[in-house]
Amino acid sequence: MNVLVCIVNYNSKDHLKNCLMSLGKFENNVRIAVLDNASYDGAADMLKKDFKEVIIYESNKNLGFGGGQNIIFRKERADYYLVLNPDTLFEEEVIETMILLMEKNPKCGIASCKILDFDGKLQPNAGDLPWGWALINWLFNLEVLGIKSSLHRNENSYYESEHEVGWVSGNFMMIKKEVLQKLGGFNEDYFMYFEDVDICQRAKKEGFKIMVNPKVSIKHLSGGSSSSTKFVQWSGEYRGLIYFYKFFSGELAALIVRLLCYMSILLRIAGFTITGKINYSYIYGKVIISI
Repeated sequence: MNVLVCIVNYNSKDHLKNCLMSLGKFENNVRIAVLDNASYDGAADMLKKDFKEVIIYESNKNLGFGGGQNIIFRKERADYYLVLNPDTLFEEEVIETMILLMEKNPKCGIASCKILDFDGKLQPNAGDLPWGWALINWLFNLEVLGIKSSLHRNENSYYESEHEVGWVSGNFMMIKKEVLQKLGGFNEDYFMYFEDVDICQRAKKEGFKIMVNPKVSIKHLSGGSSSSTKFVQWSGEYRGLIYFYKFFSGELAALIVRLLCYMSILLRIAGFTITGKINYSYIYGKVIISI
């Protein structure tokens, strides 16, 4: 099988170098392509000097995650495309195992493995598509009521065996070429966050399955290329959710979801203020202004 690892990099030179070294150690039978998104930390020069076998593309502006990945998709041909974040490490051979899963399940168009943080703790990277209770539970943390369905599935049992899911994260996303042939890549209207949910939703509409395979894992440093991780992630997720509803369900649905987001954020601000976590309240205050 022809496998291409696709990495979009923005000012993550050190993480990227470690990632490529780990790939070189464990995954010798794959090609690797990196799109540098107008970094200013010397990442492109490092690639040219230390990783001559890597296919390098450079953009003179930051195209965002999906835009950068789409450049690679359009330029390179493969049977499988492994979308991978630069702040990841391979500690075991995972690509062959992931391909075996997808070959065993012909309808599986997109899949991911188990993700651990650098301390070995589970990092949830899959869940239910944000419709119905999955949306409400994610916004208002209703797990205490026994509702498990959510955009982010956090329970360990969810990552114990291979199974079909609603979506998987773009920090490790194996995509069959047939999916990209039908969908044309990521929706570039999402700059960063929620483009992974979007492509999984569109893939499902085309009849493909989305799966997670916890038999193998990689390590991921969440927010490795962001200096203000929580604000960037939280604001990106809320904006992405609103646009997701606008794209799939129209302006009225997007307006309703926007109002639900405001309610969710205000409740979080109140909760964090009461519990003395003023820094989180401040970040959410910035988030509500940004969306």
